[in-house]
Amino acid sequence: MLLMPALLAFLILLPSCYTTRELEIQVLHPPKKIFFNTPRDIVLLNRMPVVERWNDTLLFHDLKIPVKMYNDLSWKALYGFTDVASDSPWTDRILFDSLLLDSVGTENLPEPLDTEVWLDHLARNNATTCVDLATLLFHDSISRKEEYMMLEENEATENWITILDVWLTVRSVWYLYDLEDTSLLDRAVLEDTIRLSSAGFSYRDALSRLPSLKMAIHDLSRMAGIHYAYRIFPVWDPVTRIYYAGGNPALKKAARYAQENKWLAAAEIWRRLAYTAGPKVAAKAAFNMALASEINDKLDLAEEWLNRSLQLEDSKVTRNYLGIIRERKKEYRKMNLNTSGD
Repeated sequence: MLLMPALLAFLILLPSCYTTRELEIQVLHPPKKIFFNTPRDIVLLNRMPVVERWNDTLLFHDLKIPVKMYNDLSWKALYGFTDVASDSPWTDRILFDSLLLDSVGTENLPEPLDTEVWLDHLARNNATTCVDLATLLFHDSISRKEEYMMLEENEATENWITILDVWLTVRSVWYLYDLEDTSLLDRAVLEDTIRLSSAGFSYRDALSRLPSLKMAIHDLSRMAGIHYAYRIFPVWDPVTRIYYAGGNPALKKAARYAQENKWLAAAEIWRRLAYTAGPKVAAKAAFNMALASEINDKLDLAEEWLNRSLQLEDSKVTRNYLGIIRERKKEYRKMNLNTSGD
């Protein structure tokens, strides 16, 4: 009789013994607006001012940028765009081209190119889509404040410090043209901002402690290109998934394989359990097989495994996961991608 309470506790806790582990995976999401959804040969067009003298500068409010540096920054923006676009299923080739200008406006937004101009750039590069970086407009602002700071008696006697905050902003203008539709596909004006902060015992001291403005402007330009690529291309985002890792010796063994990134070995165990174990364990194994299928971009197969898991045992967690997979399949159809993973 003394064993009954312990046995009862074991039976009550048994369902919770199926422990889970979290796993972060990358999933592909479509852009908010789809301009095209088939592979393209893309030419990135850089509108560049001609450098006549090595010390020519552009004045953006109070911010002076040498023309040569401005051209480097615009290429940096296009390289940031390429970092995203090169991983896209909608990209076959990425090419670079430039359009030399006599001058660049530092305040007004440029107009789209004439149709014959961008068609000529597509023809000379044998491309289908043109991404036109029309301009980068920079702006900076600075704030300064004094704060009193208590110091130890044996330290310096200065008790006031100067705090500086610098905001650097780039406004980038982009146009998108495509050979299949000779009208303008997209016009975007985007803003990206970086904040730099420092503190010192004087304004000059605080200014000397600021991070590199030149490096910050380069980073900001790259962000502008990434920002626009996210607007027109699918984006890989990290998401968290779970899998069952306990409650059964074989599930524990497979979980160790999964932790070591040996997914084929883990899947062999889960597949066997899904067909040979009791309903509860088989349902968990089928759930895990759905995750393994999703990792391999086999969304149809993931849906089949989740349906099998629900046939073995109803579960809110499984139903939620099934809803996620079905939503992802809808997104893949929007992106003109294969849900079978073939």
